[in-house]
Amino acid sequence: MEILVEESNVQRVDAPVTVRYPDRITLIRGNHESRQITQIRTIDRKQEVPHDGAMCDLLWSDPEDIVDGWGLSPRGAGFLFGGSVVTSFNHTNNIDYICRAHQLVMEGYKWMFNNQIVTVWSAPNYCYRCGNVAAILELDENLNKQFRVFDAAPQESRGAPAKKPAPDYFL
Repeated sequence: MEILVEESNVQRVDAPVTVRYPDRITLIRGNHESRQITQIRTIDRKQEVPHDGAMCDLLWSDPEDIVDGWGLSPRGAGFLFGGSVVTSFNHTNNIDYICRAHQLVMEGYKWMFNNQIVTVWSAPNYCYRCGNVAAILELDENLNKQFRVFDAAPQESRGAPAKKPAPDYFL
């Protein structure tokens, strides 16, 4: 933990690299709307996740096909954002696409908005009840992408699930 606390909010990562949940990057909105990656660097992440503000928005905001611009999130925290927001962010920051996590996708990964953003989810059969597959994204030294999709381990090879079910806001 001591090492992570000293790291920046935005890290340069050289290929080859593997991306998996819970690695995450999303967009921020409202009074905290980030148009540049450099603004994300200024967020104080050495804190419990607050109920509102930039850190909350960064962690809990999600892309949504039916949203144009920004919308309210059913999570009760963060926001929904549409393709125009992603296009603008990627153009402003001269990036090809955003890779994010922190949102269950049943097929392990999901591209949206003409391959401008991808969600990677690496927890198979989330909470022992969702029935989803999981994925990791591997980028080689030439930034060629390969998704590896996998199922949950068979029940007999796993430990017992937690007795208390996960809160609905994790789903």
